[in-house]
Amino acid sequence: MVGERRGAMDTWTEEERKAFTESLDDLIEEERVRGLKLGDLDMDDGTIPSNDDGAYDSRVDPNQRAFGQWGETIVRVDRVQKVQRGGTIVRYRGLVVGGNANGCAGFGIGKAASPAGATQVAVWICKRNMFFIDRYMGSGLSSDLAGKHNSCRVLLRATEPNVGLKGHDLVTLILTYFGVTDCSAKTHGNRNIYNVVRATFKAICTHESLEEISLKRGKRLINLERAKRLQI
Repeated sequence: MVGERRGAMDTWTEEERKAFTESLDDLIEEERVRGLKLGDLDMDDGTIPSNDDGAYDSRVDPNQRAFGQWGETIVRVDRVQKVQRGGTIVRYRGLVVGGNANGCAGFGIGKAASPAGATQVAVWICKRNMFFIDRYMGSGLSSDLAGKHNSCRVLLRATEPNVGLKGHDLVTLILTYFGVTDCSAKTHGNRNIYNVVRATFKAICTHESLEEISLKRGKRLINLERAKRLQI
């Protein structure tokens, strides 16, 4: 407001003052949208824009540029309200799960005054709340995993290759975004979607690759081809 008044003092007529105020509002809105970095990520063809010299456009999310194509799924949008002395405040809460099907995924929960705004905030948080996993043979888990949030408990059991995903639909959706295609999931207790999502990500955070397990045990890890060649 101070900058607006100082800028308006340099103008002479009412029309110039109004034009200056409108240009200032447009500049503030443009900076706000640029800070969210949401408008340039929704590509219809799924391609990452680049400049004429082949360099990547700086407006594209760096996570998408580093890990490949990113996708999201809107799990649920709820209408929530808070009763205060002045009245009831109605807002919307959105839950979004996203990933690149290559060992990287995340989830986000956002609130706003409209369903579309809540979804945008959830997507924005999802891309900044990422988890990584080193998949076994590119499609499975190295061991059974368990995660608990409140009264919900999620079990992820490792299976043989080419078995597929079995279990809770939301858990299998999260595993699909991680790129895990061979797993059996089981949920116990309260199956609230927010508890299920958090318990699933807590279970995935406990996953250890074969290299990490071998370093922890002090064992040397080699593949079968090298072992056969060395006649071990």
